[in-house]
Amino acid sequence: MAAKNDKKYRVILAYMGGPENKNEVRPFLANLFNDPHIMRIPQPFRFLIAQTIAFSRAKKAWEHYDEIGGGSPLKKLTAIQAGRLANVLHDRGYECTVDTGYSYCQPFIREAVAKCRDNDIDRIIAIPLYPQYSVTTFGSVEDNLKKAAKKCGLSKELKIIPPYYDHPLYIEASVDLMKQAVERLNQDDPYRVVFTAHALPQAVIDRGDPYRTHVEKTVSLILEKFTVSDYVISYQSKIGPVKWMQPSTVETVKKAGRDGVKQLVVVPVGFTCDHVETLHELDIELAEIAHKAGIKKYVRAGVFNDHPKFIELLAELVIKEINA
Repeated sequence: MAAKNDKKYRVILAYMGGPENKNEVRPFLANLFNDPHIMRIPQPFRFLIAQTIAFSRAKKAWEHYDEIGGGSPLKKLTAIQAGRLANVLHDRGYECTVDTGYSYCQPFIREAVAKCRDNDIDRIIAIPLYPQYSVTTFGSVEDNLKKAAKKCGLSKELKIIPPYYDHPLYIEASVDLMKQAVERLNQDDPYRVVFTAHALPQAVIDRGDPYRTHVEKTVSLILEKFTVSDYVISYQSKIGPVKWMQPSTVETVKKAGRDGVKQLVVVPVGFTCDHVETLHELDIELAEIAHKAGIKKYVRAGVFNDHPKFIELLAELVIKEINA
């Protein structure tokens, strides 16, 4: 059954992407660090620095990808999300093509938008898969979408879904995953929860980026649904010598050990599917740090992947836009 107004819609799930094999690691890193939203350096210097960083980091990065199965699962998981979303929309009577587009690898966001021009789409509904806003993530994707739409003559057709860090379904899905993690603990003993989000350079926050505020709001809403007496919000994935958001997740876990914590639950905030920063950084690196710190039980909560409530959230966002 077609949508009630019989218009042709295409949904684009827009995200960062990830290398699926060894040959894609260096180009992925080069594209990432060449993003002006991440590195505010004029060209051609940004390009040259990005190439240098990619060259120096590629070998180590590949070792991490190799340890989690030979590449990032992000694109496969996002494709699964797209398929599940299309099915839910179909079941609700909305015939929408759901596509994926990435900032730093193929298929690029610009390619996903170009398909809309070629298929005479009436409205493009883009969902950046970053629940909290930062100019370095959501803002970068938003800019890519707008530039691609303008180039294709589709600026009026493009609708970008705003951040959904406080949406009830987003919170419900987060609580579900957190509860599942807590259930793996010894229920008779105390535990600490570490909510971990991707860090940003502190200079980005100092310029007025709302990211920290959004992360803290997400956590506060989760805690309204699932009370925890002992918790910390921390930030992971620091790169380079500049000052980053504090406290760091690594130092937070080490401190938990010094505090005598024996059971620790790490809850990723803002990650919509598994990738190297959950599967390697949290499941391998941070787990080892925790055990060395004296923590006996280390549990990492899952991320959304194809969680039904997350797919329902995406569907609700799309349907709301269609009916606006």
